[in-house]
Amino acid sequence: MMALSWKAIQDAYDPAAATHAAAAVPLGLDCPSDVFEQLFHDHHDDPEMSRVLRFVDWDDVFWEEGVLSGVALRHTGVPRAYRYAVDEARQETLREGFHDDRPEVMDHWTQSHTWIRPPIVLAGELLQSNLRYELIVGFTRLGNLLGSLDRRELPEHAQHRVWIGR
Repeated sequence: MMALSWKAIQDAYDPAAATHAAAAVPLGLDCPSDVFEQLFHDHHDDPEMSRVLRFVDWDDVFWEEGVLSGVALRHTGVPRAYRYAVDEARQETLREGFHDDRPEVMDHWTQSHTWIRPPIVLAGELLQSNLRYELIVGFTRLGNLLGSLDRRELPEHAQHRVWIGR
């Protein structure tokens, strides 16, 4: 059986996320709708994401919603092209505290001290990495969390939801 590539999933792209997802199912893609939307649909025209994920066989990836502590998230890899987004959000949060223009995000953060939507990480071996996890979606979210940890506004051991692809 042939590997299910990023390109094959992107070739099935449709502006409507549900249509795009439906077109990817017969190709062999099996993932939660939130993962599909954040990863495959929202990043459909991202050449850097295509480069980072070019060797992943999506047919073999198993998805689960899990939790990682602040400590584990500090040790999660970030592809080089996206490190700036993490660093920028981290520095801004470190200087000014967590802020978002969307009231629902601020309300959730104030009450739960974490993000609304889980970011997406892949097990390092899927990306031929020695790291346990690599973040592939949610760079600003991670930067905001790291900045809040740096400010000691959150405990390092607190758990944060993530989608994990293995």
